[in-house]
Amino acid sequence: MENENQESKSNGMELLENVVKSNERNIASNLENKESNAEVKADIKDLVLAIGQLQLDFEAVKEIPTKIEIVLSQETSDFYEDFYKKMKMKEKFNWSGLGVFILGIFTFMLSITFATNWYKESIKAKSELRQDILKEIADEGKKIYDENEIRILSENTQVMQLWIKNSPKKAEDFLRFKDGYEANRK
Repeated sequence: MENENQESKSNGMELLENVVKSNERNIASNLENKESNAEVKADIKDLVLAIGQLQLDFEAVKEIPTKIEIVLSQETSDFYEDFYKKMKMKEKFNWSGLGVFILGIFTFMLSITFATNWYKESIKAKSELRQDILKEIADEGKKIYDENEIRILSENTQVMQLWIKNSPKKAEDFLRFKDGYEANRK
């Protein structure tokens, strides 16, 4: 029995020790849970504060007007009206300038065309007039010669006449040759 008592004591002690250890673990776990709960409570508090701040921010944003009505002074209104009128006037001036520029280009091209045609006709008329004058001269039995050729021919004639005068005997042979040449030509 003593053995049983001893065993039951030792079992009781072990059981007691196990209970003590279990309690210590529970206490440590409870302490950890309390710390976690405190952290969670702090986080929840921060979250609630953040949500409250967001709601305040949203309300502040809702109060910001989406449309702003501006009332201009009479001076500013007059300035913009004058500015608008000046812009319209300048726009008309620009379009007018563009129209004048295009008209100028058109006139320039037309002038070039007419000048070219006039020049061609002028050259053609001069050519025809020249042909008519040459035809009239030819109809009269005359011809147009180069002045240089006429001058050379005149000088040669004077030289021949001088030679005939200075060498009459040799000139007779030349005159006979000339008469024969002219007879063969006819």
